[in-house]
Amino acid sequence: MLTFLRGHWQLIFVMLVWLGVGFFLQQAVFALLPLSVFFFKQRDLWPEILFGLLIVLVLSDMEKDLFLKMIVFKSAKNFYILAVAGIFLLETNRFMPLSRVFNIFLPFFLYSIFPLLFSNSIIVAVEKTISYALMFMVVPNYVLYCYRRQGWSFFRNLIFFMTAILLFGFVLQAMDPVYSHVMGRFRGMFGNPNGMAIYCFLFIMLASVVNTLNRNLFSFRERLVIFGTIFYFLLMSGSRASLTSAAIFLIFHRFFASSPMLGFVGLVGFVLAVELVSSNLEMIITYFGLAEYFRLNTLENGSGRYFAWDFAWQHIQRFFVFGGGFANDETIMRKYRLYLESQGHQGGVHNTYLSMWLNVGIVGLTIFLRSLLLLFIKASKLVPMSLAIMFATLFSLMYESWLVGSLNPYTIVLLMIMTVVTEPEIANWQEENDGEPQDDGEDGAQPIRMAVA
Repeated sequence: MLTFLRGHWQLIFVMLVWLGVGFFLQQAVFALLPLSVFFFKQRDLWPEILFGLLIVLVLSDMEKDLFLKMIVFKSAKNFYILAVAGIFLLETNRFMPLSRVFNIFLPFFLYSIFPLLFSNSIIVAVEKTISYALMFMVVPNYVLYCYRRQGWSFFRNLIFFMTAILLFGFVLQAMDPVYSHVMGRFRGMFGNPNGMAIYCFLFIMLASVVNTLNRNLFSFRERLVIFGTIFYFLLMSGSRASLTSAAIFLIFHRFFASSPMLGFVGLVGFVLAVELVSSNLEMIITYFGLAEYFRLNTLENGSGRYFAWDFAWQHIQRFFVFGGGFANDETIMRKYRLYLESQGHQGGVHNTYLSMWLNVGIVGLTIFLRSLLLLFIKASKLVPMSLAIMFATLFSLMYESWLVGSLNPYTIVLLMIMTVVTEPEIANWQEENDGEPQDDGEDGAQPIRMAVA
């Protein structure tokens, strides 16, 4: 970890400049972020561009009650992704051959233009439609390009950087617990505990896939620190949905690795067992003295989610077939915010399927799910645990709408996972090197492989 921090001092310096400017010269952030992208490119620091995008999305996720002045990153992040996308579009040949992720979702992106005709907020809808497509285009190709240049050192540094983001939550806690907690639950650098939990859940899957594909990448002590950190913060978040999602992945990824049929049968058995336990869940939680941790008083109504789902379903009837364009779900929930709060609900729809339905209709939802399932089913031929990733993700999407948004710290991690499991040059790297692992450096990292741009 210390080696990573020393080796990426320029990224850390730039991040500190972002924070300083964000506090004292907020409007300057809009110019500073894209300029930072070109600074990284000029110095051939391609991984820093991707790491910078991730931390900008984390900063933009901070609620205004955490650091009021950090709210500027919520708008300024658009300029960062435009700069990243601009470099990609101007220098596409550098990234050849391109990642397969975007092509699999291309039918959905083409269709998503049509619901804009029914949008009540056309400007916002167009912006979100473009940003969604850009993220699916840019992130996988940058991940693949960084891997081609640096080999497994890139993924090693990525995992360390994502771990550092979690550990920085301790710094906020030391400053004042009000910065790192909300309603008694830990949220670290993220806007809310559920957000940090989703990040941890996705991080577990990414780190597991990387570790499985290259078991020489991390030492035992490093794996202990990485996974220990992730699980600690996941537990501290108190998120029931993300805990269950992580459990689905961890329990069944080995089943799917052994046999897809065995994994599917085991998953069905798990769902049936969960249904049986759920009927006696209140008694079980009380017996083990975990009523406060699992927030038993909110268990029956799903922390207000069930009410939100019913409310969203009523409005879906108006946009059933074609939807109302991206941001339609946000517009509706914001319009009725006072009413929803009076009923004990705060936030959005908390269900990706319903949010997507409101935005692109049943047609768009079907096309999107077709692409998502197709990607992981194809990927399972390269990386068998991809099916466990798929089912765990599908479960997580039932309780949060994070995949409907593009510029958040969660969709970007899923795109990284998609890239790793779908690209043969990553998944089959051992076969390409005659089954022999590459010689590790002193810190366990793979040597840098430079490619001709």
